[in-house]
Amino acid sequence: MCRLPNVENSEYLTLFNIIKKRFEQHSQIFTINKQIIFKILFENSEHLSVDEIVSISNKYFKQVLNNSTVYRILSSFEVLGIVDNIVVDDKKRFELVYFKQPHYHMYCQECNQVFEFESIDIHDMFLKQLKNVGFKPTNFNVIINGICSKCSK
Repeated sequence: MCRLPNVENSEYLTLFNIIKKRFEQHSQIFTINKQIIFKILFENSEHLSVDEIVSISNKYFKQVLNNSTVYRILSSFEVLGIVDNIVVDDKKRFELVYFKQPHYHMYCQECNQVFEFESIDIHDMFLKQLKNVGFKPTNFNVIINGICSKCSK
């Protein structure tokens, strides 16, 4: 499920250094546990729950993490704008958002998968409508519930 990042991967190294500097700017340390969670999120395009992150970390890394540690680290990642979360099936799922374009989520109620699609047109429409009503968003997530093409066959 999880591949370890190739240290030669320039996107990984660039993002790693940006995040490390971000922690330093906030007088925090980019600890081994934080690095492990970053690696897991970097290598998995899925929107992972805390349980899934714990499971991957315990399977692939010598450092055993528990749910409360992962929640605490993800919370610090959210504050620094490194991750975002969506709630589907009453479960928070997390994704790395650095360098991501505005995107929207589709949640299949049959197979429980989360799919993404990007649309600058939809994003611009949302922002225009919010501006029309005098609302300045700091962040927003759109989740469209339904049934994916595989499950509807």
